[in-house]
Amino acid sequence: MRLNRSFFLVLFATIFCGEMTYAQHLNLPMNYNLTQQLEMQVLSSDSGAYFHSAVRPSVQTFVSPTFYAPVYNDTGKYYYAFTEKLFQKNLLSVEEKDVRLVADPLFNFTYGKTRVEDTLLKISSNVRGVRVAGDITRNFSFETRVYETQQFYPVYLDSIAGAKQTSLGIGRSKPFKGRGYDATMSSGVASFSPSKQVNLQFGRGKHFIGDGYRSLLLSDNMSPVPFFNLSLRLFKGKLHYQSLNTWMQNRIRIPATHSAEALFKRKAGAFHYLSYAVNSHLQIGLFEGAIYKNYEENKGMVALPYDFYLPVIGVPTLLNGLNGVNNSLLGVNVKVSLFKQLVIYGQYMQDDVNKNGFQIGGKWLRIKGLKNSWVQIEYNTVSDFAYTRSTSGLLENYTHDNQELAHPLGAGFNEFLVLAHFEKERYFVNFETLFYSKKYYSSAGLGTNVLLANDLPQEGIFRSKVNYSGIEVGYLFNRKTNMQLFSKYNYRNELVTSSLSENPILKFESFWQIGFRTNLNNYYYDM
Repeated sequence: MRLNRSFFLVLFATIFCGEMTYAQHLNLPMNYNLTQQLEMQVLSSDSGAYFHSAVRPSVQTFVSPTFYAPVYNDTGKYYYAFTEKLFQKNLLSVEEKDVRLVADPLFNFTYGKTRVEDTLLKISSNVRGVRVAGDITRNFSFETRVYETQQFYPVYLDSIAGAKQTSLGIGRSKPFKGRGYDATMSSGVASFSPSKQVNLQFGRGKHFIGDGYRSLLLSDNMSPVPFFNLSLRLFKGKLHYQSLNTWMQNRIRIPATHSAEALFKRKAGAFHYLSYAVNSHLQIGLFEGAIYKNYEENKGMVALPYDFYLPVIGVPTLLNGLNGVNNSLLGVNVKVSLFKQLVIYGQYMQDDVNKNGFQIGGKWLRIKGLKNSWVQIEYNTVSDFAYTRSTSGLLENYTHDNQELAHPLGAGFNEFLVLAHFEKERYFVNFETLFYSKKYYSSAGLGTNVLLANDLPQEGIFRSKVNYSGIEVGYLFNRKTNMQLFSKYNYRNELVTSSLSENPILKFESFWQIGFRTNLNNYYYDM
């Protein structure tokens, strides 16, 4: 259905815009390794063009092809049609004077085992999907993706997904063969650029604000959401402004319904981000996010206030305050780039008047002799009870579909992580290790679980300390879909203590996987 809507939209554009050569206005994939390669291309260039890397996904309208072409295109020579398709081209491609259409299969086939104490369990992914994208005339582009997923998580992820009643990063799921999850994820976007300074998009997807691996402001951790996005690039690219409207839901059903399956309670989010490039080395961004109720207990569905639709940063907070009827959150993002290789970045988040968080990190890009390689260090901390509200206003918590809109750990944590990516020709190695601690006040995670109200009775003090580490090795086939053959090994160690018990609880799990995938998305399973 979404594919058909996109088709008719671009057909309409073709009829009314006449014959023109096509231009590209698609969103670039949000896979984190690919975005780092894109940033390396920008930093190594002397073109003087500004690239606002904190806004993801990046839209081709605002990025020079000289930056993204080396990341997503393979210019090697191949002598057989089969090897061209495997390593270089889209599976299907149609290109005419004013129309360009491509289609590719999407998949993630993995198999592995996880060990918890003396128990050995299967873990696997069986993901099948398709991507169709196109550019029509000078102003319109579209993309649609559909995934059908069955998967078996490691035990620690199984407990998290089960508590949230969702397939993580995908959405609502149903049980599959006992401990498995069956879910469908669809996304799509129609992109219109009337000029080089303006881009309009509507569709269903994910967004991210920040230069780090995590974001304390807005992350792609959750499932795709319906959205409308206005982006402006002004003053020769030094200023980038984004106004994003989303329509979301809590996983709480509306009572008193005659349907077999009641609708979920609705809410909406308005997210504004203003990024200014002071010079080629320094970028500063201001962020505002506001969650609006679209449902009231005594009224049912209610209209959204007019300020939800105003694409002006600061208006929701000025009208309602940080503790007002809507859940407002403010933030700052800063990035400093040095020597075309070193990036230092950070964020500050303010939620209400007494809850905040900050991030600081650094990346060493383009390691000598390994041009597509980097090492990254990052620290994140967020106050207890951030992103959530009292029982009476719980609908406006900072979530969508039972998933966090910002950091996947929720609130009340300190996290330190180290990431490394090394690539030589088509071979790559990924290393990751992270440590985090949490403090919460009930066995359900009061204070850190943003799905819980912040005024529930406290049961005691609980502390959790986790180390998660892993290594992944693989081989890259096709840059168009980031097609990879890979294998990985991870372990997770957790120590839980409580004021209610003298006996700590130690949980250890190790698991390995092998697989074949197209890797365009981010899934935050490292927690």
